[in-house]
Amino acid sequence: MGMRLEWQSPDVELLGILQADQLTLYADHFATNEPLANTSIELESRGQKLALKTDANGVAQGKAAWLAKPGRYEIMATVIAKDISDLLSNAVTIPQPTTNTAASSTEAAPWWKFWLEATILPKPAFAHGGEDHDHPEENKPLAPVPVEQDKPVKLADGNVFVPKPVQHLLGLRTVVSQPQKVAQSFNLNGVVVNDPNATAHIQPTQSGRVLAPKQGFPTLGSRVEKNQVIAVLEPVANNVDKGDQEDKLADLRSQLTLAEKNAQRLESIAGVIPQMEVDAARNTVDTLKARLQALQGSRAQQPEILRAPISGIISTTNVTLGQQANAGDVLFEIIDPNQLQIEALAYDAALVGQISQGSVLINEQTLPLSFVGSSQQLRNQALPLRFQIQPSALKGEAAVSALAIGQPLKITVQTRVQVQGIPLPASSVVNNSQMEPVVWLHTQAERFVPYKVKVQPLNAEQVVVTEGLAGNSIRAVTQGAALLSQVR
Repeated sequence: MGMRLEWQSPDVELLGILQADQLTLYADHFATNEPLANTSIELESRGQKLALKTDANGVAQGKAAWLAKPGRYEIMATVIAKDISDLLSNAVTIPQPTTNTAASSTEAAPWWKFWLEATILPKPAFAHGGEDHDHPEENKPLAPVPVEQDKPVKLADGNVFVPKPVQHLLGLRTVVSQPQKVAQSFNLNGVVVNDPNATAHIQPTQSGRVLAPKQGFPTLGSRVEKNQVIAVLEPVANNVDKGDQEDKLADLRSQLTLAEKNAQRLESIAGVIPQMEVDAARNTVDTLKARLQALQGSRAQQPEILRAPISGIISTTNVTLGQQANAGDVLFEIIDPNQLQIEALAYDAALVGQISQGSVLINEQTLPLSFVGSSQQLRNQALPLRFQIQPSALKGEAAVSALAIGQPLKITVQTRVQVQGIPLPASSVVNNSQMEPVVWLHTQAERFVPYKVKVQPLNAEQVVVTEGLAGNSIRAVTQGAALLSQVR
């Protein structure tokens, strides 16, 4: 397995494995544990230098016979990479070879006995609250790693040893976080609903036969533009209606004939009677002509053009060519997929007044929500809440197609109340064998420590740890945390 040499800074983490005179160096970003590819590294001690260059996996190798000699070494490491220029320093003591017969069967003593004597960053302190966390306190000695261990193993103190090559293979990733005040949040069950200002029903105002426009009926899911013709209604009158119309026409014609004769008579004696009577007779004739023309036009049964009142997509369609439709029947429903809302139910009325905003996770994409308002009438012992999905978050076909009316969702609602805690990605919290929430901290280059925690939701992608962790800064595993729990 070889001896381990470790350097750390806020930007870089280096791990060297020394086997005889061969040094294998692993370079990673300290915060994320991502390999530092194509990075120049120079090690210097006692006037000796070793220049290395990492490959695409952040690994470099070179001969370091001078480093294998017994003694104490102050090793300076210069790291040059994209956006990184760092100088690291650490000390290591390599002991004299043992002459004990019992120990002579091994080439070297266990590497963990020669662990680095100093470290650049202080170790974070963790608050346990008197609980049993299945691992030692920070001031207790760490459990040793078995000699020649080159695979993940769970140690006696509950910590997990994972060699750097295995970390790269598993893709373990971390994040650095600090305690801070964040918004208190909670999760609610919601459902996608229409925005009433972006929804339209296409309904005829009279009975008739439905005909298609020149381009045909729009199909389900097709897009229509405002004022686009989507259907034509050919009115159909029954026999009773036709009889009423004919009766009204005959009556109007009779009244018009009498009015015209009366107007002609009054015009012939216009100099004898007041002009006002003549004008009134003419006005009566004009009015009856207009009424007759209007009634004749309605009898002609002009088709009713049905247009889209908004731009959007066809969400429902209930038409076939030539079907008989009644006044008020919903033939089409149009929605604007870029203007959708989410309705949720809150069972704690006291929290409703503290809501500031929300978020929802859809296909690994976080959609921000703005709080519209709440009802003052209980529904199933809960208050209905309305959230508007911000239109800017729905740009692109992927975001639009990920949502459907009636789709159930879990949303995270943030309040104006502040709580103290450490924000972490939700993937950092996993369950241990007792189904308790655990966060794995990356405390050394190849050592991971589990801590039982209490968490609250922060948003659709993050949680906040309120108990179980403390200190100025922590480095938590975000990707591959569940794999650490399976190490035996």
